[in-house]
Amino acid sequence: MSTEDPRSLWLIALALALLWCAGLFGRGYWTPDEPREAALAASVSTHPLPLPLLGGATFAEKPPLTYWLAGASMAQFGRSAAAARLPQLGYALLALFAVVALARSLLGVRAGARAIALAAGAVFATSALVYQVQVWLDTDALLLAGACLALAGMYAGLSATARDRRWRGYLAMHAGLTLALFAKNFAAWLVPVLAFLCFIAWERRWRELLRREFWLGALLPLACIGAWVMAVAARPEGAQALRILFWNNLVGRVLPVAAEARYNYASGHANWPGRYFIELPLYLLPWTALALYAVRSAWRGARCPGEGRAAWRFALCAALPGLLVLSFAATGRSIYAAPCMIGFVLLIALWMAEPAAQPGAVPARRAVSTTALLIALLALLVLAVTIALQWTVERAHGPQFLASALAAIAVAAAAMKQFFSRSTPVHVAVTRLAVAWCVLFSLGLLGLIAAMNRTQDIEALAARVTLAAGPGPLLLWNPDETTVGLAQLYLPAQGWSMLDAADPDAAALLERRLERAPRTMIVSPIGGRGWSSAQWLAYLRGRATAGELTRAQGPSEAVLSAAGLVKGFQVERPGGRGYLLWHLPAAAPSSQ
Repeated sequence: MSTEDPRSLWLIALALALLWCAGLFGRGYWTPDEPREAALAASVSTHPLPLPLLGGATFAEKPPLTYWLAGASMAQFGRSAAAARLPQLGYALLALFAVVALARSLLGVRAGARAIALAAGAVFATSALVYQVQVWLDTDALLLAGACLALAGMYAGLSATARDRRWRGYLAMHAGLTLALFAKNFAAWLVPVLAFLCFIAWERRWRELLRREFWLGALLPLACIGAWVMAVAARPEGAQALRILFWNNLVGRVLPVAAEARYNYASGHANWPGRYFIELPLYLLPWTALALYAVRSAWRGARCPGEGRAAWRFALCAALPGLLVLSFAATGRSIYAAPCMIGFVLLIALWMAEPAAQPGAVPARRAVSTTALLIALLALLVLAVTIALQWTVERAHGPQFLASALAAIAVAAAAMKQFFSRSTPVHVAVTRLAVAWCVLFSLGLLGLIAAMNRTQDIEALAARVTLAAGPGPLLLWNPDETTVGLAQLYLPAQGWSMLDAADPDAAALLERRLERAPRTMIVSPIGGRGWSSAQWLAYLRGRATAGELTRAQGPSEAVLSAAGLVKGFQVERPGGRGYLLWHLPAAAPSSQ
């Protein structure tokens, strides 16, 4: 299969479509975070507010563009997970096209540049961290697409000799920066801005900072930011929202700052030195071996004079400075490093055009064989887990199991065939392996995704809470963001409210609420951090139900008992998330 063959291009497109559809449309909302993000999008589905709402309060952690677009899709197609994630298919396509265009520009007139750029696009779309970001309902998918567009436009502007091409390049760069900023604040500019500054310093091209094409394009993000900030500031809580956005949630994720506990973002997701570099091989799976050879080649390519030196330097500037700065941040999550993966994919593209990656070369054989063996082993692992799952309470239906098993077997066979191949060009081998990876993580995971959907079904959990509560109003006691998202999505719109147990007047407010509405049902979260591996094993073997394994002790049991409430029903799902329903003795619901 050659990537120049139109039939092969259609095969790649079909494989990527399968991969994206499985992750975007083949599953419900999975915790953590996705129920909250869906609720935020639903809050602006009919009225595009400057900031979304969660539980009736302004949510000022992130800019609103992701929520506007997901909310518009939900308004058109309903509140399903597939509808909420539909815009992310567009983000994935934009990112893919931008990476392919950027790789093509970096490769210049090298032999097979078009085919290698397409292979680089397949590597990008199938790498573990990029795929995780693109299919998870959050703001990072739009951020990543904006970063890809910004880098593609940036290099087009930097490498252009004609003024009109420079105009178009820098305008595309600023459009990408605008998208990224409205996805996740100014932190989204980390990788593109560092790449630009490091590259012009390395190449001693400071004159780029004096070009009017570079600065006039900046009017686009400035105008958009100004209009949005004015809209936020005009709201009653605007000043506080802007402080949370640009101080607590921006500076506060890098440095410890004085703030209320709920806005102290430096205390969550603690970082540690070297984390991103140690986890980097996992982010790049299954292309880690290719990246290692590419980084080694970059050491020579960035120093040797020639037409390709600038390309190597740009790829390194897109990959490493951002990763280094993130290592010193107060908070750390793998998804923060996703834009850095663009640079590593560009390094792989440049390496695939090197003599060391030509058919018969030892580095090429080792890199391809290692990758093929890894994919084969993962396919066998998926097959083993799929078969083992059939002996549990979460077994898949016959057609799902058969499709998953056959897909895993086919992927293992295709990967081993490539393992023993010695004459295939690297970019062709990589493209074949990318297609196999797509099949494995779409058709091969059908059974596992179905099991996850059943255990993660928050809509069914909400329905059981509503049924158990009866006709009375619901009061969510000390809910986390997932619980608020669940309520906002699935509970009757006017039938619930919430009360923070950390409020000094919480007990008094609860008593007054019960006096006014004695039939109120109190919904409190079940304590604990989820099931242990032993609990999961007992459940999967059918030796215990979810209710028998879930800890039925909420963190506020003493306060609720002191208010004269008694436990009614317990509603839970596999994994430990669940709720206790409390009521006054005289207001017991008739049925569950």
